[in-house]
Amino acid sequence: MDESQMAAGKGGHERLSRVDSPAGSVGLERSDGVAIVRVTGALDLAMAPKVEQVIDRAARLGCPVVVIDLTGTNFLASVGMAVLLRAHRQLNQAGPPPIGVRVVATGRTVLRPLQMTRLVDELDLYATLSEALRAA
Repeated sequence: MDESQMAAGKGGHERLSRVDSPAGSVGLERSDGVAIVRVTGALDLAMAPKVEQVIDRAARLGCPVVVIDLTGTNFLASVGMAVLLRAHRQLNQAGPPPIGVRVVATGRTVLRPLQMTRLVDELDLYATLSEALRAA
């Protein structure tokens, strides 16, 4: 696990950390007052605790919205769905004010499990990161 601090970028975009593992990676960024958690690879039993830690860190940034970007995710296990649901429920009840949680999910690999479990009815899903940021 390698977590590195990165310098601030242009236009209000700041890369805060990244955690890599053989299963994938999870990174934390802040862009114009929104925390972005990017997950790549498999969101499975190995990655779920790391993703949960990064989401917790994102919540402590004081941003009104946390976007969880799963566009680079190629496998979504039930434990990964539990992480998404827990984040949605806990952060929406945080505060005051509550923290909005938006999930960016595309592709059958990620969307199908969310549809089968009817989490699409509870989570705020977006097709692209730009859509999720515009809604923020």
